[in-house]
Amino acid sequence: MPEIFHPYASFGHQSKMPMRFEADVYECEVEGEIPPELEGAYFRTGGDRQYPSLEDDIILNGDGMASMFRFENGHVSFRSRYVQTERLKREREARRRLYGHYRNKFTDDEAVSNLPERDNTGNTYAFNHHGELFMLREDSRPYRLDPETLDTIEVGRFGNLGSTALTAHPKIDPKTGEWWSYGVFARGEPTTDASLHVFDKSGALIREEWFHTPYPGLSHDWGVTREHLVFPIMPLTADNKRLHAGGQYYQYDPDLPSAWGIMPRNGSASEMRWFHIPGIVMGHVMNAYTEGSKVIVDTPVSPGNCFCFFKDKHGNVPTMPETVTQLTRITFDLSKPDAEAVTLEPIQGAYGDMPRIDDRFAMEKYRVGYLAFRDFPRMGLAQIDWETGELKFHDLDKAAAQEPLFVPRSPDSPEGDGFVLAAVDRFVEKRTDLLILDGNDISRPPIATIKLPFAMPMAFHGSWMAG
Repeated sequence: MPEIFHPYASFGHQSKMPMRFEADVYECEVEGEIPPELEGAYFRTGGDRQYPSLEDDIILNGDGMASMFRFENGHVSFRSRYVQTERLKREREARRRLYGHYRNKFTDDEAVSNLPERDNTGNTYAFNHHGELFMLREDSRPYRLDPETLDTIEVGRFGNLGSTALTAHPKIDPKTGEWWSYGVFARGEPTTDASLHVFDKSGALIREEWFHTPYPGLSHDWGVTREHLVFPIMPLTADNKRLHAGGQYYQYDPDLPSAWGIMPRNGSASEMRWFHIPGIVMGHVMNAYTEGSKVIVDTPVSPGNCFCFFKDKHGNVPTMPETVTQLTRITFDLSKPDAEAVTLEPIQGAYGDMPRIDDRFAMEKYRVGYLAFRDFPRMGLAQIDWETGELKFHDLDKAAAQEPLFVPRSPDSPEGDGFVLAAVDRFVEKRTDLLILDGNDISRPPIATIKLPFAMPMAFHGSWMAG
């Protein structure tokens, strides 16, 4: 049985330590040669608490630390900067921590007035939308940063958007350039209110539609196909009464099934059909597509609570077997009644999370996917070929990979023909490397290794911006 692995697990002791400084590394040390096709920047963000001495919380509540590896003519430089949120600035003025536990304003310092953006840390996804860089967090509207300097500009403006929340996992339509998004708890409180919203290539709001979820549950990622939208709601529920008592924002309820809402992409939320799948929890979606009457969602799932920093309703933390995530193909056959519509196909050996694909093939049938792999003591990266079922692995020694990112060799190169970038935690050396792997076969030795002279805390999700 694989060791504990969940979407935001710290891979080792170094990952749990905050960085607490902003860095510039001009001319990074490189082993191998940088491919000439890599011209641009790889942006990432994660949680890095600026006051670790007062830390009594989970990694999701860390202050946003944006970072970038900039590739220019075969050279690489690194930069990291805190997202200058209102929360961070107020705490720096006070020279101490003021804001309490994750999404619980009732645990804040008495000196703090009610800050509307108290949870907006920008720590989850460094998102490139047609040359504009946003730091996303699913309960907030994202901060926009300068992609050259990482200076914080402003909270993004989205016209008359009603939702207070934009998912940290937006989907860019590779054909239209549209930014597809949604939010749960979309009026700011832990309720069943949810909102679908779409922005055009320029960032203008072109659609917003409201609906209700079956219960106020966690929803971190979703699926968008050419014909359908998939809204997964997980049985980790939020409750204001518990927050008032100083409790955690989410609580796992093993008696609730996960709920999956599916509606026509060009239809209405009134056409939403909810399916219930007991005994699984997911955090991330690799990809989703529609094939006839079937909606296919590829996602790592666990048999219990993979968000192991949240306790269940009995006050228990999950056991190791409950937290193991395994890449699984879930098929919803919309031509069948609810009780017969859902099938699950776990992929044997594909343990791990943080899945990514060649984003040019998003929303439709695809072939290649990548994920951070862990089957303790074996750790590294995995690649799946969905047509053949073949898995390939890039093993790491006394190290673990963070989220992989695919960069195509050229705009019109075949699927998977390009490079996989992955930050690697080197536990023994207590530092971080960035690997460049062959996207066609990640089992091959690295094309190049970019070395940082320090250890970075875990970043969650990132994106590439071509130069």
